[in-house]
Amino acid sequence: MVGIIQLCRAASIVYLFTLLTACATSSLFNPYPSQALVYQDAIYQGNVGVVDKKGVLLALSEKKNDADSMLYMMERGRINQLDDNFKASLLDFEWVIDKFEKQDLDATIQLSSLANQSAALISNDNAIPYQGAGYERILTHHHQAFNYLGQQDKEGASVEFRKVALEQSILLEQHEKEIDNAYDEAEENSLDLENLSNEFSGMDTVAGKVKSSFQNAYTFYTSAAFWEATGDYNAAWIDYKKAYEINSNNGYLKQDVARMAKKLGVSTYLKDLNEAKPGQGSVVVFFEEGFVPAKEEIRIPIPTFDGGFISLAFPYYKTEFWPKSQRLRAMTADFNDLGYSQEVADISALAVKDLKEQVPKLLVRQALRGIAKYKMQQNATEQAGLAGQFLANVYNMISETADRRSWLTLPHTAQVMRFNLDEGSQEILLSTPNSKASVLLDVRGNRTLFIRAVAVKNQLMTQIYTL
Repeated sequence: MVGIIQLCRAASIVYLFTLLTACATSSLFNPYPSQALVYQDAIYQGNVGVVDKKGVLLALSEKKNDADSMLYMMERGRINQLDDNFKASLLDFEWVIDKFEKQDLDATIQLSSLANQSAALISNDNAIPYQGAGYERILTHHHQAFNYLGQQDKEGASVEFRKVALEQSILLEQHEKEIDNAYDEAEENSLDLENLSNEFSGMDTVAGKVKSSFQNAYTFYTSAAFWEATGDYNAAWIDYKKAYEINSNNGYLKQDVARMAKKLGVSTYLKDLNEAKPGQGSVVVFFEEGFVPAKEEIRIPIPTFDGGFISLAFPYYKTEFWPKSQRLRAMTADFNDLGYSQEVADISALAVKDLKEQVPKLLVRQALRGIAKYKMQQNATEQAGLAGQFLANVYNMISETADRRSWLTLPHTAQVMRFNLDEGSQEILLSTPNSKASVLLDVRGNRTLFIRAVAVKNQLMTQIYTL
């Protein structure tokens, strides 16, 4: 009889913990990468095969009240945009941007997240509502600018591009505060962050490809090309230079900076300016290929106060299996080469860098969670004996899951290409090693066209924006 009472008491303890966490987010016990596979399929399959794009979009819209609504709306906005549904995509990203702006109200964040932080202490980080990464915030505005361009709204696009500089300064300030706070909290709890951080050293090579997670050369390049096309050469020069500072290996950027210098009357030693001749128009190609990899899970032992260890799950990128990028080739209809795309931003590296930047804060939170779960296990043992210890151990095993959430319909890399064509109707052939497409352009003298090409699986999707 005593054993049954103890078992019931232990079960009620575990049930209470489950109630506290069950309503947190959809990713609490279902890893997000598994959910995101259907969103990726919706981009390249649409209504063909096993994926119903309309059904996917409807399901995502119904998750606006979910704690991970920001993430779902990012995915929905990307799917809608690549389906040429710019109006719907604009509304999706407006939702996300509004959430980001509300997060900037620190006092509101602290008050509203207390319950979720408590739930996370006895479950996992998936109990905390998704708040978006810095690079995702920048790319949200990037996508929103394309939505405005898709609706011929240059003023709306210019507003989004202007927000990028402000957003990056905010992110830099927030990042520095978070790092300082994490180290202060680690010191208060006698945690050795330097030692624990070594577990993430395998990501260093990929993370080292970018200077920071929220400085995005692709967005700088896109805004610069927009400013140049609309005649704001000073703004274009500034943003081309910012992009070049981040990625000095891109040959097109070198030409762009030199071309803007000439237009502004600044002397330059470079002769290759990639300028359009009289009677020619310019074509800028934005090539997005693949999907950003999903986070994996690793287990790291965290020491307890009594000299023992508890194993905790952490998100991690397995960079040894990193996807290879492919380039885009452009030719005229009679097969004359126009050039190959060059990488301007490794979006996957931005994601890895973001995780590396989050490691101090992540380690502190995980260590505190380990201590909380360890105490929960002790309390369960005291109140219900071996049965309580057993059930607490089961709960810890089930609930200990790494937070693997991230925007997974973003491209693996972003690449650019620029060439000039004689005015008139021109057919351009685009190809990668695995896919091909053709676009018909109405080229006008002294005007610019944007081509956006997106390669996923064996398909190459294209969009044309006239400026």
